[in-house]
Amino acid sequence: MADVGAMTDLGPARAAEFDRAGMFAEVAGLPRQLREGYEAARGRLAGAFFGTFPGIPPAEPSGVALCGMGGSAIGADLVLACLPGLSVPATVVRGYALPEWVGPETLVVVVSYSGETEEALTCAAQARSRGCVPVCVSSGGGLAAFAEAEGLPLVVVPGGSQPRAAVGYLSMPLLATLEASGLCHEHASEVEAAAAQLEADNAILGPSAPDEGNPAKTLARRLEKRLAVVYGAGPTGPVARRWKGQINENAKAPAFFNELPELDHNEIMGWTSLPHVTSSTVALFLHDESDEERLARRAELTAREYEALGVATELVAARGSSRLARLFSLVQLGDYVSCYLALLYGVDPTPVDAIQAFKASLAGDAG
Repeated sequence: MADVGAMTDLGPARAAEFDRAGMFAEVAGLPRQLREGYEAARGRLAGAFFGTFPGIPPAEPSGVALCGMGGSAIGADLVLACLPGLSVPATVVRGYALPEWVGPETLVVVVSYSGETEEALTCAAQARSRGCVPVCVSSGGGLAAFAEAEGLPLVVVPGGSQPRAAVGYLSMPLLATLEASGLCHEHASEVEAAAAQLEADNAILGPSAPDEGNPAKTLARRLEKRLAVVYGAGPTGPVARRWKGQINENAKAPAFFNELPELDHNEIMGWTSLPHVTSSTVALFLHDESDEERLARRAELTAREYEALGVATELVAARGSSRLARLFSLVQLGDYVSCYLALLYGVDPTPVDAIQAFKASLAGDAG
């Protein structure tokens, strides 16, 4: 990483120098992804389409299993956080094994942006062996081939990006699937309102916007050369996970996340005995107006305790007229923050060489 100063320029010139693969453009494209991903999936998952696949959707789903990894899984977390009133149990499966309760009456959705994620492919095969008809979401690859060979519903999303940069395309088909299954109401107006807000916010958060009044640049400078820990509560828990992963992959920097109230029962003790760590850490508390009063109070008291222990804290509030808009506003802000951190560290946000090397090593061992 380049040795850069605290007041490194974060404008278009530096973005052009280091963001060679165009991650800033991908982040700015989130509102377009929400609109296009939602409309395309709704068209593909219309009643006539579902009707051609016996068992899709189950007449009365007993539960929902959304399967994926990394950038293909975070969309499922976000969608479920937007739908707290689902009448059936729903889980996000990160791994090789479906829960034992998954069977023919379960609505299963398998997401792999590349179509080659081995955990997702394993879950798709398991679902079929249990009599499920999983809905598959992918840009192609093995998952698309499996869906076509098995005669399964397939939603094809645009390829060519990093999975984490396709969160809109990967999350909206899940929302459309739940709608088509009758598990939630139509969200067309909420999706449009969220997209419109994110478009407006691009003008405030992008590289061309001045530092003053740009919260993404301000937060990135606050986090520079510090350890970021991101805390969510209730609906913002998945967003905290997203921030952590984006800082890891875009800024190539360590970051961690946790959720309230759990962290008050363990993690809070971790900041009591290593002052050299606490003094180089910033704790970000994500807040949504729908947070339960007890959780909001816990966040306030926890931040106060952290400050007393020497950990700097920041409250990051969601903006928007609906939970969907507010959660994706936090996603957008975190994505920009991670990209600005990459510029501060003098790295290209897009490549993930260490991950690719590990996958190659894993494939070699399996071979």
